Amino acid sequence: MKTGLKFSVFCLVLFGIGSCSTQKDRFLNREYHRLNTKFNVLFNGEEALDIGAAILASQAQDNFLTTLPVELITLDGEDENATASIPSFIRAEEKAVKAIQKHSMTFNGKQKNDQIHKAYLLLGKARYYDRRFLPALEAFNFLLGLNSDADVFYEGKLWREKTNLRLGNDALAVSNLKPLANNIPKKNKLFAAVNATLAQAFLNTQAIDSGLKYIQRAAAFERKRIIQTRYRFIEAQLFDQLNQKDSAQLAFNSIVDLKRKAPRLYWMHAKLNALRIQAERSGESPEKALEKLSAAFENENFTHLIYRQMAQYHLSKGSDSLAKQFYNKSLKAPGIDRPTRRQNYRDLADNAFSRGHYVDTGAYLDSLLGQFPQESRQKTIVSLEREGLQEVIGFEKTIRETDSILTLSALIPEEQLAFYQKAIDTKRAKELAKIELEKKPLFNVLNRSNGKRFYFYNENLVVLGKQEFASDFGNRPNADNWNRLESLNGAFASNEGEASNTNDNSTIVKENAQAYVDLLPTDQAFLDSLSVLRNQAYLEVGVLYKEKFKNYDLASDRLKNLLVNSPKESQELNAWYHLYKMNVLRNPKLALVYEDKIIKQYPESRFARIIKDPENFKLLPNETPSIRYEALYALFLEQQYEEVLLQGDDLLVIFSGTPMVSKVAHLMANATGRLDGIEVWKEQLQSLIDIYPNSEAAAQAKQTLAYIAANEQAEEPAKVYLNYKWIFPVLKENQEQIQLLTSIVTQTLEAGGISHGNLSLEVYNRDYIFLVVNDLRQQPTLEVKPQGETPTELSTAISNKFVVLSSQYKDIQLFKSWNTTQKNTDYEK
Repeated sequence: MKTGLKFSVFCLVLFGIGSCSTQKDRFLNREYHRLNTKFNVLFNGEEALDIGAAILASQAQDNFLTTLPVELITLDGEDENATASIPSFIRAEEKAVKAIQKHSMTFNGKQKNDQIHKAYLLLGKARYYDRRFLPALEAFNFLLGLNSDADVFYEGKLWREKTNLRLGNDALAVSNLKPLANNIPKKNKLFAAVNATLAQAFLNTQAIDSGLKYIQRAAAFERKRIIQTRYRFIEAQLFDQLNQKDSAQLAFNSIVDLKRKAPRLYWMHAKLNALRIQAERSGESPEKALEKLSAAFENENFTHLIYRQMAQYHLSKGSDSLAKQFYNKSLKAPGIDRPTRRQNYRDLADNAFSRGHYVDTGAYLDSLLGQFPQESRQKTIVSLEREGLQEVIGFEKTIRETDSILTLSALIPEEQLAFYQKAIDTKRAKELAKIELEKKPLFNVLNRSNGKRFYFYNENLVVLGKQEFASDFGNRPNADNWNRLESLNGAFASNEGEASNTNDNSTIVKENAQAYVDLLPTDQAFLDSLSVLRNQAYLEVGVLYKEKFKNYDLASDRLKNLLVNSPKESQELNAWYHLYKMNVLRNPKLALVYEDKIIKQYPESRFARIIKDPENFKLLPNETPSIRYEALYALFLEQQYEEVLLQGDDLLVIFSGTPMVSKVAHLMANATGRLDGIEVWKEQLQSLIDIYPNSEAAAQAKQTLAYIAANEQAEEPAKVYLNYKWIFPVLKENQEQIQLLTSIVTQTLEAGGISHGNLSLEVYNRDYIFLVVNDLRQQPTLEVKPQGETPTELSTAISNKFVVLSSQYKDIQLFKSWNTTQKNTDYEK
């Protein structure tokens, strides 16, 4: 009996092992692999895919301020071009691959395991959600080549066109989906999804009418309430985009009428859009309805949307201050989503820019940049906008700081004390008011968050104590022996390396009026330098407002402020000219006043020349600022430094208010350095940095100054090679004799058997040009004897010739020290 049982079990085991083979087309083999694929591998893979899709649905944030996409497959902050950060999709792909590799049964070109079709479908979906669209397209195309049943075929075709949309093949998706959408039975579970995908394809090609038609069909036949609500919302947005306000309001209200059957987020956005359209059509204020919405307990997570709607309404009515107040309330509301936060900052920035508040615009753009978690096209655009405001913000900051210091320094001591005392009192009152606002009941049964505090803990006394400490002891660090100044010096020294990460200052400042008064500068030279800096900032920012932003009111205000602050002559002349240019068309009588001042008081200035002969200072029809700059740079390379300064002086006026003006100033500074030496060069570069502090040219000037300083501080001299230069100085006024001198020097070198292939003409200063014989390995001892009668100018040049090492020649050019160079100096070898 036992032997027979063992034999039967052995036979069953052998039979089971035989049925595991995918190489035999038998009923048992087919059923074994079909069931194993369906209930084991595919089941786990589909579960993983569902988990990933659920994570995506719960974490993704839609931007309801733009037309919603039919399907969202990226989490907020993810790079659309990178793979997904949800691991479930990778697991689903692994299961699909396992099913295909282990359970595929193909005989005579026909797949015997019908679950393999679903495995390919799962493989494509997993890759699609993982945002690897080309491999997903490959899987779907392979699936459509198999003889699968109708349901799998339709689904595979739908997902293939979804993938085409992600790859930007919108026209191809339309041509493939349109016949499917018109032929698929309405009772088919994929009918709504096919029409919705076709609608997205039309929207991608800007065919809004066609997209609206198919999204309506999708919404009418979608069975899942959440997805149906999404389709209805897209339908309403499309009506609104087509300016069909009545249809849009009806569509939004159809979602509102669902009440709690619709997801609350969709319901809230539909309600707010319906109120907005009603206000636009009837002119009625939506304030009462919005206040009622904000007071409802179930809307506490959506107050940021309600406040934003209030802000937009007030902005449309021209109430900028109220709009800003509600935008700020929206930004501070709990639960605000990132798209709404971004759009709030964008609206605030645009409004501030339109009103000419460029410093505020820069602050809002800085906040907006912080809402992009990674590099993206949108972030790049905002960064460029912010960079465009950098100069204005820098100049306005300089004006604010210098003007404050100069104004306070001009007050008598009693007024200074009163000013600072009032500021301290205001600051302390705000601190106490903030504590009062944040206070909560001592015994709050519903909220135990205050349970950790003692009931006698008085936060007002804490604030008063901190204020009193700051008044008596100042901003001392939290360190041992804090009341001893010598101990604090050690604490400051130990924290010196962390200065970049802290806001502590090594100077202890007491928070009282007298301490702040003592910090005000009293040195008149320093105050005068601040005045010059402020006036230059007024001039530069005024020109920027005029040329770059075309904001003539602001430009006029800044330039007039300059004129009442005792400007230098050059600053006054610049301000008059730009005020003249602004008023030529706006106020011709006032323009004539400024024109008369320029011509009478500065008749020889470039501005007077431009006013008298404007045609010679205009760009030619096909000429751009870049072309003019390149022509100026070509003169620089040809060592025509005086011409660079002459033409550059005119270009500073022509290019005023554009980024090109700082480049011209930089080129002129370098030309001046070549003519007058390193000390003048450093002064010119520093002046460039002061005048154009935020320009690219200023950054390059800073690098140059740092390089010069590093070389000046270098202790070890550079290694010197025996490379000599034989130099013949020639006055510029005698340039016509240079060719004859070159011929004489060449003949002398040939007679001495020295190669003469490296002769060059180099400008020394405003008076002299050097004819230089380069790359001599030894000091020349040749005597230069011209044949025949020699002009006096040439004789002088020959008699003044000298020999130096290449390293010494560099110093001569930098420091313009030729006049002090001895002819018969002994050089080290």
